[in-house]
Amino acid sequence: MLTSLCLLLVLQDPAPPAAPAPIAERIRTMLGRIQADELAGSVRALVDMGSRHVLAESRPGRPGKPGAVAYLEQRLRACGDGRLQVERQSFTVFSTRLGREVTVTNVVATLPGTQDPERIYVVGGHYDSICSDNRDSETPAPGANDDGSGTAVMLEACRVMARERFAATVVFVAYDGEEMGLLGSTAHAEALAKAGARVDGMITNDIVGNTLGMDGKKRDEYLRVFSYAPRGNDSPGRSLARAATHATRSHVPGFELRMVLRGDRYGRGGDHRPFHQQGFPAVRFTEAREDYARQHQTVREQDGKRYGDTPDFVDAAYLARVCAVNVATLAELAAAPPPPASVQASGSRTRYDTLLRWQAVPGAAGYELLARLTTSPDWEVARTVPAAEGQEARATLADVLLDDHVVGVRAIGADGARSRAAVPPEPDAVEQRPAGRRSGG
Repeated sequence: MLTSLCLLLVLQDPAPPAAPAPIAERIRTMLGRIQADELAGSVRALVDMGSRHVLAESRPGRPGKPGAVAYLEQRLRACGDGRLQVERQSFTVFSTRLGREVTVTNVVATLPGTQDPERIYVVGGHYDSICSDNRDSETPAPGANDDGSGTAVMLEACRVMARERFAATVVFVAYDGEEMGLLGSTAHAEALAKAGARVDGMITNDIVGNTLGMDGKKRDEYLRVFSYAPRGNDSPGRSLARAATHATRSHVPGFELRMVLRGDRYGRGGDHRPFHQQGFPAVRFTEAREDYARQHQTVREQDGKRYGDTPDFVDAAYLARVCAVNVATLAELAAAPPPPASVQASGSRTRYDTLLRWQAVPGAAGYELLARLTTSPDWEVARTVPAAEGQEARATLADVLLDDHVVGVRAIGADGARSRAAVPPEPDAVEQRPAGRRSGG
């Protein structure tokens, strides 16, 4: 039997204020545990390894890559209450940048879900670093911001989340070999895809700690989020990006997550790309404006200017806000039900309304209907409807012309947590017609 909610929702009406939901209280508690000193300490500890190049060996006074791996494993094992599963995952892969096979070692901590453990959310940063010569594994390569900052965010997110219970599984990863061609993340994404894993979201934090731009201006009020979309303005990655902007607005006051409608910085790539290539929703977080003198540089002073990715250019207070965005996004998604499946949309023939249909989500207490103009980057309207019995749900968005809007649905848990939004498929843009036959408007 179809469940007909068929609610006429007027977009212009303001939504009534909602009482604080339990998920908001839980996230507030987790965000209160984030410590800027912990983040700064993690960055310094990684810098002290000397070089974390994929080929860097241990030297007296320079622990190198082996020291970094041991440090990351120890830090992750110190998190949680015994449920966290920590392991090293090593892969032998070919690096085109080095022209040889190398062994990459990812350090992985898995926090199993309690109700829907097959649904997975991944958060990571890459711990490897390079100097000016990407083949040089001997020269110190501090890699404080690229990407000690992102690795520190991952460690701190794990520390503050590991004692919590979430419906879905959260996986915390320090990736190896990013600078040599996304080696560790590619191996991880391929292994997950081969195992048939249900990854509902992947976040990589890469270059997230510097607030002083090359123009001398400080920008600490926002973070950028990049996501791939094969065509148009929608994709699973864009859906994840919008879930992150929602979590930031809801739980990290005074800070903004800005969507960039591009897969990554122009002509560049990060560890989210292999996940996108495997069909998993994936995004990249990156600071507001990068200073390229801090990246992939041998530490030196030249013509009165300092070069090198050193920890004194990492803003720990900003890093704490970046960590808050990660924790809020992961906690909201992992606590929520999964996104609705089989979402379909159709326009009314008698009114400028949009009818939405989707499969009912087990455990959902309600749903949020979403709409935005096709030219708008983020959701502009959200209206809630209650869940009801049955295998299919329906609802009507009044005065929403489907021609001009993108619509979607996300599930709401009993604690108020929102899932990633699911949108209906776009119809084919061009209809093939026999030659010589005129088409109407």
